[in-house]
Amino acid sequence: MRDERALRRPEFLQGPKVTLGDGGDWYLPSPTVRLFPIRGEDGRIAVGGGPSFGAEYEAMMDELADCDPGDATARLTVQFRMATLLLTRNYDLTDRDLRELLVIDVDDPECRERWQEINRALTGRSPKVSADGSAAP
Repeated sequence: MRDERALRRPEFLQGPKVTLGDGGDWYLPSPTVRLFPIRGEDGRIAVGGGPSFGAEYEAMMDELADCDPGDATARLTVQFRMATLLLTRNYDLTDRDLRELLVIDVDDPECRERWQEINRALTGRSPKVSADGSAAP
């Protein structure tokens, strides 16, 4: 098993904890709040945005939203790119590490739950960590 602490980058930012393919707990960086103007259907300007990992990441979120719901390969490709971007911000990982940490194994009954947890973190919907270290709903 990889040593999560030893692979942390100096700029590591603890955020949501996720269980990855090796069964270990890893941390994604916490999103920041990024706001920008959007034009509503009525033509008026309003505030848009929310949890963000930066412009490059937001472009991937747009790609994910634009994917055909029936195209699992396209959706997974974007999700893998998103997870890789965030993991490599916090950790010094090889391609082999990523292949083993972000694996989707259809025969693994825990895999679906793991990826639901990862997807919540990728979209900024993970439970907030409270002062005592536990997740608060």
